[in-house]
Amino acid sequence: MKGRRWPGPVSALLQINAVLAKVPYQGFMENNPEGTRQGGSRTASCTEGQLFSAAVLLVGAMIAMVTAAGPVRAAGGHCEISASEIFTSTGKSVVEVFSIAINPFLVADRLLPRGGSGIVLDNGYVVTNYHVVADASTVVVFTEEGGAETTVVGIDPPLDIAVLRPRWGADKKVPIASAENSEVTIGQTAYTIGYPLGLGKSISSGIVSGYGRVLPVTTSSWLSPFVQTDAAISPGNSGGPLVDECGRMIGMMTKGIEPGRGEDLGFAIPLSVLLPVVDELIEKGRVSRPWHGLYGQFTTPAIMLMLGVPSQEWDQTAGFLVETVEPGSAADRAGLKGGAWPVRWGPTQILLGGEIITHVDGARIDSLDAAIEMVRALRVGQTVRIRGFREGLPFAVQVTLEERPLIAEELELYRHAR
Repeated sequence: MKGRRWPGPVSALLQINAVLAKVPYQGFMENNPEGTRQGGSRTASCTEGQLFSAAVLLVGAMIAMVTAAGPVRAAGGHCEISASEIFTSTGKSVVEVFSIAINPFLVADRLLPRGGSGIVLDNGYVVTNYHVVADASTVVVFTEEGGAETTVVGIDPPLDIAVLRPRWGADKKVPIASAENSEVTIGQTAYTIGYPLGLGKSISSGIVSGYGRVLPVTTSSWLSPFVQTDAAISPGNSGGPLVDECGRMIGMMTKGIEPGRGEDLGFAIPLSVLLPVVDELIEKGRVSRPWHGLYGQFTTPAIMLMLGVPSQEWDQTAGFLVETVEPGSAADRAGLKGGAWPVRWGPTQILLGGEIITHVDGARIDSLDAAIEMVRALRVGQTVRIRGFREGLPFAVQVTLEERPLIAEELELYRHAR
């Protein structure tokens, strides 16, 4: 394909607006008293703002057709166990976690106590959320028999995971059972067990109401697509398990939505993300990840239209749209650039103008799943070759990946309940 510059987001949007201006549009008539009848049909006279809204609706319809989600794969097994039985059996593997952090730069508010829940694993380890024990000088794990002094074995702030080692006897180790199949079914029964508000161990019931939910908080958020549930949770449930109808863990609760922003929305880290991190924290005390420094999203028909890419070139130029590049990262050193044109699409903000990556080490990045799979396969020290398009023209670079540090701006967010 011969390279040529695309019109860009502003020109493309003006072209969409110009096309719609030539088409009779009846959707706004109920709110447009100036509409007139011509030949028995009524034609709306639309403002520029209405025409732009029509463009949004038109492209939105295209997205709905192209990105309609397929069915979520189901987990197997069904148990006739009551919530009371699950609370009695699985509840033995849920503990209360209490920590105290001291800020040496303050006096009046230098003590920061935190409370949450934890899940007992094999060999006496406990997993909880990082924000429950962030910067803690003292950590105590409580069971019905009493408290135990606890050591923090390892932390992974980006995924909000911490592994603890309480100093307790063997009789208090009741590891939780995990679901054999880590996949879940939307609509399946789900329970949360934990210590909401520190009031005591509690259970709440609901369903799995969603899967693969990425909350765009930081550039690392995509690493943990959450399981969504409508089971009631409160502060203190953090670090407790989300279990299925058999009482087997399918995730670890990590976040709820603040009152006023949403209702019946809780999020859990799925086993497919949680367990590999736990194993690495037990072995090394930390998680090592490559620092590519890129953040963005896969191109959609809407993005292609806004960039002004001719429709006949979509298949060849579709790929990962770079929105931001972290300073000092491999992408930054390779000269990759993020976007500069902000566009809000419903609740989603898009930055247009960055490169579109189509190939990594010769492999075609032709879907979001392909992009995620490729990034998960990257390793520290690896050299990768990147190809794509910059303002419509082909480009190619080679980068060597260093280990990603803890970013100060992110770390401040991770210290607090998310």
